[in-house]
Amino acid sequence: MTPPQTLTITANDQHRFNATFYPAPDSAAPVLIFLSALGTPAKVYRHLGKEMGQHEVQLCTPDWRGIGSSSVRAGRSSDFGYRHLVELDIPALIAAVRHRAPRAPIWLGGHSLGGQLGLVAAAGNPVHIAGVVLIASGSVHLPCYHGKLRWGIRLLTTLSGIVGPILGYFPGAQIGFGGREAAGLMRDWSHVARTGEYRPVGSQLDYEQQLRALDRAVLAITFAADSWAPAQATQALLNKVTRCKPIHLHWDASETEGVAVDHYSWIKRPNLVASSIAQFMRQSKVRK
Repeated sequence: MTPPQTLTITANDQHRFNATFYPAPDSAAPVLIFLSALGTPAKVYRHLGKEMGQHEVQLCTPDWRGIGSSSVRAGRSSDFGYRHLVELDIPALIAAVRHRAPRAPIWLGGHSLGGQLGLVAAAGNPVHIAGVVLIASGSVHLPCYHGKLRWGIRLLTTLSGIVGPILGYFPGAQIGFGGREAAGLMRDWSHVARTGEYRPVGSQLDYEQQLRALDRAVLAITFAADSWAPAQATQALLNKVTRCKPIHLHWDASETEGVAVDHYSWIKRPNLVASSIAQFMRQSKVRK
């Protein structure tokens, strides 16, 4: 098996970051650009990269802006939000992957927030994307949640609105939600929690309209034991792209080898999702 490679990427605003590319034997095999969950370094998906290669799918896992190899860190002098990720970093990443694998169809996807923004980015620039794969990813719109978790999300929106302007960033590592996050990113996250709509601050695009118009293949996989991405939250996200006729697989322990898989534990068992992802990609109409 060919060892993973590092791609070095520079966005239009000179933000620099690395992505790990896990090649398959066939250089024309589809590439899945897989975006991390909030505050999660890309290296944790290395087992998924190796597993997808066994199923003839190439994986690319980038570091988020503000994390790992990223040349910036969230702070008062370096604020950013969804617009920077979706309109600057992801297009630069797609261009780098296209240069590395010019004959391969490119898919976008991700885990949790990474899946949400992968879908939004695909809607904003669908011509370069063959499809989207979401794992444990759903809207954070408050009505999708119940009890303590709904209360917790509401509290996070309040905290981020107070702490962000004071510190210049959101101290997620200390609070227990994400890492050191940009105040702007948490402002966009909070807007989705309150309204259910993706309207990144500073963007000129109407992503809600773009999502309604998206006509690419979309697969979502969720787990019954995952409270952070319950089926209703994922369905709320998929309801925005009904033209795609998305496929939603919601698995309990009977579909995951008897193990109750949750929001993060699936990462250690990538074999559970790899074959389904690869099969879906093979069966979908290929767009380069």
